[in-house]
Amino acid sequence: MKNHYITLGLQRNAQQRQIKEAYHKLALKWHPDKNTNCRAQAITQFQEINEAYNILSQQESKKKYDHKLEKQDHFLKLNFFLEQFEEMNEEFTYLTKDDKDTLNKFINRIDNQSKRIKKH
Repeated sequence: MKNHYITLGLQRNAQQRQIKEAYHKLALKWHPDKNTNCRAQAITQFQEINEAYNILSQQESKKKYDHKLEKQDHFLKLNFFLEQFEEMNEEFTYLTKDDKDTLNKFINRIDNQSKRIKKH
């Protein structure tokens, strides 16, 4: 998922005034008519800037987008911990079978939680 805040060079807690100012600044910079030497890149950038502004400038769509972004952050954090536990499981060859089973149950529980979060 694209991060529209990054596209506009903003922090996640940006206010509507800041969103509008960033949009105008970048729209002028990347307008295809002003970038004839790299028109294809300018068109792509201009479209991404417009998409970001259209979502972030409307309160309801911004709220939904922020919620999706937050869920993505939670999923990435859970995924990071899952990878760490998998590495631990591979590295600690001296663990008993019971220890490995307990660790695997924990890993599976985290994996299931991350899948549930990803669905929503």
